[in-house]
Amino acid sequence: MAPLSPRARSGATVLMPLTWTQGKTDLDPKRFTIRTVPALLQKTSARQDYCDGQRSLEQAIKRLAKSMKQAA
Repeated sequence: MAPLSPRARSGATVLMPLTWTQGKTDLDPKRFTIRTVPALLQKTSARQDYCDGQRSLEQAIKRLAKSMKQAA
């Protein structure tokens, strides 16, 4: 599942990233809905470094094309 994915469940809950301190034993997943998540995202730093792992797909596409040519 991708971050911020709405789930096909009653209540329209949303899968979202949390910080370690937000992951408590009394965490209620029903609290994270399509209506509450926008405000919750304003209060969290869980996505702070999210784009740091972003990579171009160009190199992977070239490798795939090369391997497909070799396989043919």
